[in-house]
Amino acid sequence: MIRETGAERGVILIALLWILVALSIIAMSFSREGFVEVAAARNSRDLTDSYYIARAGISMVLYQLLEKRLAMPVQGIDLGPPDAIDLGEVQGTFGGGEFRVELQDESGKINLNFVAEEQMQALMAAIGIPKPEADVITGSLLDWRDVDTAHHVPGAEDDYYQALPRPYKAKNGRIDTVEELLLVRGVTREFFYGFREKAPDGTPYHKYGLYRYLTVYANSNRVNVNFAELAVLLSIPGIDPRTAQMIYERRKTKPFKHLGELTQELAITLDATALPMLSTEATGVYTLTATARMAGSKAQRLIRAVVTMDQREPSHFRILYWNENVPTV
Repeated sequence: MIRETGAERGVILIALLWILVALSIIAMSFSREGFVEVAAARNSRDLTDSYYIARAGISMVLYQLLEKRLAMPVQGIDLGPPDAIDLGEVQGTFGGGEFRVELQDESGKINLNFVAEEQMQALMAAIGIPKPEADVITGSLLDWRDVDTAHHVPGAEDDYYQALPRPYKAKNGRIDTVEELLLVRGVTREFFYGFREKAPDGTPYHKYGLYRYLTVYANSNRVNVNFAELAVLLSIPGIDPRTAQMIYERRKTKPFKHLGELTQELAITLDATALPMLSTEATGVYTLTATARMAGSKAQRLIRAVVTMDQREPSHFRILYWNENVPTV
């Protein structure tokens, strides 16, 4: 009969301990993989649900827009205080989640196909794009939309774009969507979409990029003062920061019926170069940006659409642009 010595029993014990450690590691690995797969499945489900909640938010805002448009009061009747549509933000719940839809009238934006060099520079200064980068973007934008191949300085034509890792040609024509700016030299995703920043007190906030202030859905370079963001007002030649702030604060609570109210009620004097670039006429074209998420979830979806109110359509509106792949910043 073979007897085990103490040393042999010790070796067996150590081997068993190593086996137990290995099995524990394998079990933990399987557990972690299972947790990751469950989290991924939950995240995928939440993103799908959020997509439909965002669509529901857009549909609700479209209904409210049509309701306001078809039930416009007779001239002279007091409209009362502005509602959520007038203030440009609608929030709601649907299907166990929540949505927020930002609404912008395109008449309050600067038209990319008409904007002059001076105004484009002023807009970028207002939103914090450094001047060296702003110079490149401005020159390249002018090169992108003009029909010739001559360079602005600084700017970019085919020779620049053809030398890129994924080459393409300059448009040399009318800009069809604001997203085309992402193809223009100098326009980064941060400059276009914006980015997160911290206020002096440490509070995080979203700093908007160029997309928020520019449009291609207008027939002139005039800006509607009732829907213009502060940065847009600051870009208008002849409007100083104090005047821009006064117009912006007033229009948020009481829209201007005509341009005469600017001088009559605000007691301001507008430069002769500013008035031809201002308007109170709406275009009936809106950008709707819907952000949605399920309750308790961090996963969210963002959809951006441009719609026009069109009585010729059976639905009384027409979608001009639809983007389900807008990055969340």
